[in-house]
Amino acid sequence: MSTTSTPGPLLVQSRRGGLPRSRFSDLVDAAADLPDGVVMDGELVVWVEGQMSLEALQRRAVSGGRSAAGLAWEMPAHFIAFDVLQLEGHELLHLPYGERRARLEELFSDRGLGARWTLCPGTTDPATATEWLTS
Repeated sequence: MSTTSTPGPLLVQSRRGGLPRSRFSDLVDAAADLPDGVVMDGELVVWVEGQMSLEALQRRAVSGGRSAAGLAWEMPAHFIAFDVLQLEGHELLHLPYGERRARLEELFSDRGLGARWTLCPGTTDPATATEWLTS
């Protein structure tokens, strides 16, 4: 899943194509915190009782009209960012991942992103990674 913020509306796009903005109006509203011309790669999630819920995300993805608005309030969408692919209108794909990650972290700290935008944790420490995978 990627989000693109260009001058104008937020685009939430899956691997298979776009998802209608009306179904994720809460995330579109939260995109006001993002700079124009940013493209992030990550995962769109919906939390239910402290856990990611694929069922809730699927309900959101197929909802429409009043149902979509009610579900946005009841089960808000969140975006977990893994990578930044474009920043300030400049493509970053030619840069090593470590540099893109540093720019993504800077984007989060400079913009004070939170709530709907989550920076996926990362580590190069094998012991930390093992702990994350086993706990």
